[in-house]
Amino acid sequence: MSTGSSGYVRRELGVPPPEEETKQTKATSTAAFSHPAYRLYFIGQLVSLSGTWMQTVAQQVVVYTLTGSELALGVTTFAQGLPALILTPFAGVIVESFPRRQLLLITQTTMMILAFVQAVLQFAGILQVWHLIVLSFILGILTALDAPARQAIVVELVGREHLHSGIAMNSIMFNSARILGPMLGGIALAALGAGWCFLLNGISFIAVIFGLWVMRLKSIMQRPEHFEFLKPLVEGIRFASGHPIIAPLLLLAGINSCFGISFSTQIAPYAEYTLNNVDLGTSALLTASGIGTIIVSVLIARRSGQFRRGRVLTMATFIAPFGVILMGLIPNFYFSLPMAALASGGFICQFILTNMLIQDAVPDEFRGRVLSLYTLTFFGIGPFANLLLGVLAQLLSVMPALLIYGLASLLCGVYVVLRNPALRRME
Repeated sequence: MSTGSSGYVRRELGVPPPEEETKQTKATSTAAFSHPAYRLYFIGQLVSLSGTWMQTVAQQVVVYTLTGSELALGVTTFAQGLPALILTPFAGVIVESFPRRQLLLITQTTMMILAFVQAVLQFAGILQVWHLIVLSFILGILTALDAPARQAIVVELVGREHLHSGIAMNSIMFNSARILGPMLGGIALAALGAGWCFLLNGISFIAVIFGLWVMRLKSIMQRPEHFEFLKPLVEGIRFASGHPIIAPLLLLAGINSCFGISFSTQIAPYAEYTLNNVDLGTSALLTASGIGTIIVSVLIARRSGQFRRGRVLTMATFIAPFGVILMGLIPNFYFSLPMAALASGGFICQFILTNMLIQDAVPDEFRGRVLSLYTLTFFGIGPFANLLLGVLAQLLSVMPALLIYGLASLLCGVYVVLRNPALRRME
């Protein structure tokens, strides 16, 4: 493609001009750490997310131990997703209207309180599944506001010139926690019990709350003179749905959330089916998934700007579902470990690149609203798919349920990338 035609395509697709992207691609993969506020944010989130994954492992085991039901696992995640589905689009308007650091202080503090409540109920020996469903529902309300705020604050932490580094390092931080959390959660479960996992998760929030409290940010957001809900929401949806790149990227993220990464919600029954050990198997499979995702995250961070992101996104769309498909076809625990790593790595690769491409394309005045739609795909829509996966696993068993979801992910994802050739040309 000639330089002139390349510039035309970039303008048509809403991609930043070459001189702006050059600033980003010249930055090293760890350039975000040159910003003190981001260093505080990274460390705090790494500790807090590790605690959250400890709780996730313990909660899966507790729910499955209490009920022996794959459906109960899906219902618990559904309870968290329902308020997120309803509230997340409105949360984007709030994120654009109020300081994001203060919003995160409120949400993270309240999440900490929920974790302590769960710990108290477990230590008292009265924790029931309905408690977890109610707590998950409240957590979903908070997540609806917390998730888009965490996405949107990155540009304030590192600036536009280091935005790619910030997004990539966020993924490394999240997926490092996916390794540390399940590993520590498995140890704590075996040695101390689920209550300590919940308690340690509550304590872990102190790190991120402290970092948010002491950091100083120069906000780039323009606050509206009059706060409105409906008009900005409609404008944001119209902008995203009419954008030639953002619209198919959001659709692809929704497919990955529904039929792709959702396989992890059935890890506990899969571990029992293949290893006959729920605690050890769940921890090992989630750790394998975390290893796969952190490898992919590091590679993207180190090679950012050296490959065509659209081409890699397309490859991941083809490759990732095969990990889930093979897990559903071959009921062998040790074979499933690399397959879980392949699937998780492939789906996370898509999420990282989707995040980068969306944040490149969206102007600041729409950033909060568009990122709220992006987070809606996995916090709002995903849990409905988790519930359906739980129903299928309950009716058919976990193996055929994973096979069906893997095939759905492959067919739907391939359809989107083939129908939108502009995605494959994105740099």
